[in-house]
Order: sequence, then structure tokens, then C-alpha cells
Amino acid sequence: MFISRKLAVRDSAKGKALVALEEIPMGEVLIRFDGTFLPRPTKNTLQIDVGKHLEGPGEIDDYLNHSCSPNGYIEFDTLSYKTMRMVSPGEELTFNYLTTEWDMANKFRCVCGSAACLHEIKGFRYLTLAQKQALKRFLSPYLIKKLAEEERSTQD
Repeated sequence: MFISRKLAVRDSAKGKALVALEEIPMGEVLIRFDGTFLPRPTKNTLQIDVGKHLEGPGEIDDYLNHSCSPNGYIEFDTLSYKTMRMVSPGEELTFNYLTTEWDMANKFRCVCGSAACLHEIKGFRYLTLAQKQALKRFLSPYLIKKLAEEERSTQD
């Protein structure tokens, strides 16, 4: 697993968080994921397909928290975390868990504070069609398939 030296785990008001140690430009790869595949989701897995969930080695990537208005995303072609905008020093690194998980193993109440906050994070399956379509650019290949199935069924 590759983890940029520009990152550190720090305590925040919401618990432990992965933060930038310096300014990070848009599009920079900060983490490349590897690990083992599990048949079911856990708190720290990324859903790759039905019954295929990538669990990392339990390093600082476990502190990559959720936000409804994140500053990064998972690029599934390379299994890496990339910034979607410039990140300031001290800023927490986040991604939207709803772009990777059909049904969350650990559902939770979101406290990201964003104007776009969905408040209840349960999994992609629980979103409205419009909410799902708004996330399309950042979805895992599995969730893209699920969205396409739903779009086809609404056209019938």
C-alpha cells in the first residue's frame, strides 16, 4: 500500500481523522489501496463487486472519513484515493462512502456539517434516483451497474 508522506492521523472533534500536512493540489494520488478481499462488508472495506470487499491492512487509510461534500474520491481503475480539489494544510481528507457501498456494514448519522449533508448514511441503495445520479462520476463499477439497472427499470 502506498500512503503519501503528506498525511498524518490527528484527533478531531469527531474522532481520529486523516489530515493534510501541507497543501495538496487537485488530482494528487495520496493512497493506493491493497489488502485482502472479503465476502461481506466491514467498517473499513471498499465494495468492489457483489461479495467482493477490499479490506486494507489497517493502516492510516482507516482514518479516511466520510463527508457528503468530500475533498477526494476513490478512483477504482487504480484503487487509489485522489483529491478532487486543492486541500489546505490541516484539512481533513474525506470521501463520500455512498460512492463505494451498496449497503453499509456500519450505518451512521453524518455530522459532516456540509450544506449537502444527507444526515443518515446507510448505503447507496437507500438514495433516491436523483441522489444516485448526482454521484455517478465517482461511483464504483459495481454501483454504476446498479444505477444502470435502476435507470432501465424506471424507463420500462
